[in-house]
Amino acid sequence: MAERNSWAVSDSPNGVITTEDARLAVSAAVQSGPSPVLSRNGIRPANGDPGKVAAASPTPDGTVTVQPFQMFMRASRGVGSYVQTLDAVKTLDLLKDNPAHSSNARIDLIVAQQTDKFYGDTTNGFVVKQIVGDPTTSQEPTPTGDYMLLASVRIPAGAKSIAPEQIQDRRPGWVVGLGGVMPSRGVGERDAVHAYNGITTYRQDRRWLEINDGDKWRVPSIPVCTSLADIRAMITDPLPGQLVFSTQDNLVYRWNGADWIGSVATGGGAVGTTATPTRHEARYEVRGNVQTFPAQANTRSRFPTMVYGSPDITTSANNDTFTLNRAGIWTITASFRTVAPQGSGEYHTYMAITDGANIEIRYANTMSRWLATSPGTMSTATTNFFNAGATVSVIFWSDSANRVHDAGWANVNHVSLTWLRA
Repeated sequence: MAERNSWAVSDSPNGVITTEDARLAVSAAVQSGPSPVLSRNGIRPANGDPGKVAAASPTPDGTVTVQPFQMFMRASRGVGSYVQTLDAVKTLDLLKDNPAHSSNARIDLIVAQQTDKFYGDTTNGFVVKQIVGDPTTSQEPTPTGDYMLLASVRIPAGAKSIAPEQIQDRRPGWVVGLGGVMPSRGVGERDAVHAYNGITTYRQDRRWLEINDGDKWRVPSIPVCTSLADIRAMITDPLPGQLVFSTQDNLVYRWNGADWIGSVATGGGAVGTTATPTRHEARYEVRGNVQTFPAQANTRSRFPTMVYGSPDITTSANNDTFTLNRAGIWTITASFRTVAPQGSGEYHTYMAITDGANIEIRYANTMSRWLATSPGTMSTATTNFFNAGATVSVIFWSDSANRVHDAGWANVNHVSLTWLRA
């Protein structure tokens, strides 16, 4: 029939509600299933591990235990959902009456089964039971009637006990009240849901929420992934502008409609330390390692001491050329303090941030003149877009021979390279 009896209609003395009408009424309060009037099959979430099938512990034997649970199961031969309850731990001895075959393995099933005389069964009942497999084949047995799998158990030839690794969890997904947040153990469980616009699931494997918009599963807020590869694998249908944080490189990535782009650097540890490899800024200093500069020659400056490094930066052997491994906007600063030549008159100094391969390409520079008795102190900086693989150097020039770094101020002579964003 199209129209069903409503819950609850009076008709003295017995009313007009059939068992199917009653099941449909219960289904109205449960998460939706494959049609607007059917609910989802599954176990109701609760504390503990509802419905889990486990080997005996600490010493395995021939038994398994089934944890208490409540379940919603659609009638396959009618309409509406049965509400079934196992209210205490149940122990099943899989080998007592059905010992292992001497030479062949078999696969047993642990099922939750419902019988109903209305559909021709001999009993009305709900039971959690073992269905014994055939050791002459490698196939699982096939239950009949209304049932749901809880586990499959592989029984090796000659087995005297059931070990944990022989049990495969086959429980259905969780089912909640209509509009509730449905837990899902992974993407497979999530995709098995009869999704409607607005349904929300808590991904237990990822520890985040996903919302279906009637078309795809979307991940709101900023989820956390372990790498760019993890982002690409787990955020299956991102919206333009979606942000995700990666713990591998401490970057916030943004979906631009075609790919994930590293957009915001969040740092990788305390400044001044070298232990954390996921920062996005690097600093190199001279720290008393004297370098002598010839007169009137552009000379790459060496920065032998790494204060803190970054996987975004690779240095040359003597730390005078720096390769930028990540494309994007970079800020680069450099500073010098040199020993004065002494005597009378003045001298001139020049420094620039240049291309590493062609030092005639200048990104920033400064030039000053000083009294011969004054140390030359200068700095320069640039903010620029660099492709991955670009190189930079810091050059120094003086018209006075044998200029050297001033070793008195340890952290003055430096170059600092910071990736800002894509």
